[in-house]
Amino acid sequence: MTLMKSVLLGSAATLVVVAGAQAADLPTKKGAPAVQYVKVCNIAGVAGFVLPGSDTCFKISGGIEAMAAFGTYDTQLQMTPIGPESVTLSSKGAYNTPAPGSGDTKYRDHMGFDARGDVQVEAVSNTANGPLIGVVDIHVDQGYGIGIAGYGAGYAGGFTTNSFSDTYVNLAYVQWAGITAGIHTSFYDYIAGGETWWNIISPEHSGTGIPLFAYTATFGGGFSATISAEQQENTNQFVYSALAAGYVQNTELSSDAPDIVGSLDVTQSWGTAHLAAVAHNVHVESPTGLDLNDWGWGVIGGVGFNLPQLGAGDVVKFQGAYSYGAVGYSGMTTSGWGQGDNGLNINGNGLIYNFTDAADVRGTWVRPETWSVAATGEFNLTPQFAFDPEVSYGAITWQNVPVGATWEGNAWSWVVGAVFSWKPVTNLSFNFEPVYQYSHFDRGGGLYSLANVPTDASGFNGRIRIERDF
Repeated sequence: MTLMKSVLLGSAATLVVVAGAQAADLPTKKGAPAVQYVKVCNIAGVAGFVLPGSDTCFKISGGIEAMAAFGTYDTQLQMTPIGPESVTLSSKGAYNTPAPGSGDTKYRDHMGFDARGDVQVEAVSNTANGPLIGVVDIHVDQGYGIGIAGYGAGYAGGFTTNSFSDTYVNLAYVQWAGITAGIHTSFYDYIAGGETWWNIISPEHSGTGIPLFAYTATFGGGFSATISAEQQENTNQFVYSALAAGYVQNTELSSDAPDIVGSLDVTQSWGTAHLAAVAHNVHVESPTGLDLNDWGWGVIGGVGFNLPQLGAGDVVKFQGAYSYGAVGYSGMTTSGWGQGDNGLNINGNGLIYNFTDAADVRGTWVRPETWSVAATGEFNLTPQFAFDPEVSYGAITWQNVPVGATWEGNAWSWVVGAVFSWKPVTNLSFNFEPVYQYSHFDRGGGLYSLANVPTDASGFNGRIRIERDF
């Protein structure tokens, strides 16, 4: 038995040695590389994904909006300057002026459709000086009728069907170590237009971002301060000229300085507060050849209160703004609105008013002084239903007008609106957005010198909007 065990053990040892020698002669095979998968990440509040081989957290979001707009025309105020001249209305082109007093609404679209596609990409990575952030947001708009890109107003006769299609960069900026550079929302704004489809009277340079360079210093307790050099908010729409016997524009001269914005902000558990000021350079030449190189300015303050005792996400905000020689910061005319009718005229349901930072009246530069107040709220009545009301008031007066000069009168306007939202499932909302405006001016010269032009105008607009976010 002992001999048998010895034979078996010897045979096994021999097989092991032989097998090992043969294996040493075979080529070596490496194991398959480990598969790399997309990873979930969350950097600086951006929850997204990391691609294999990258240290950057990406987030893709956006939305699709389908909109139908409609309105009533209680008062139709057309352009009625003295004489047969054409007028240039902002950047929308020249239109022949209808006969004095004409205001036939058959030349107006009373409804319209609009659609928007929005895609935003955020890229964030950690650095020794804090997160490095890049954001690109692209909008594609298409539609016709009222409520699209300002063409729905149909200012003069024969303007019946208004279509529009546009693709543009809404945001494109870099943030790092307190620096913000690129196309970003203005650091001047607070309420920034409100929630309804046609915004309330509130400075709004945030609906579409503007080019800027800014630095933000962050302190403890939720406090921060920002200094920002931003694209000029020049407002140089047509103004009446006795010399030209019609409506003309100042000529924009060289751009000597950006708009300089400084702001202080606080964000705490109770809510937010905002205080900002702007210095605005005005460099223009009047139709008489008189040059002006001066500064206007504006200031805005706002406060918002969180109301968790009413419901999650509930908040109310209040705001006041003042400007002198810087109408773009009044809240009554802002290119970012997109409607193109200014704050005294909602798609034709108000007063078409001539805004400008300065006007030459008999060799004297007159300047507009404006102020506005606004309040908004957001109330989530249930997880599916929300109600967002808003109200605002704004007024404009002209300073330093020569005694006896023919010039436009002062004006005021108020706007009230709301958004009613139903969210049956996540990322889908059905919205009804009514808004009403009443405007008044003190009759003066120029545009309003004709006896048959009303001094009061009002109207109602609304929109139904379906939005799918992702």
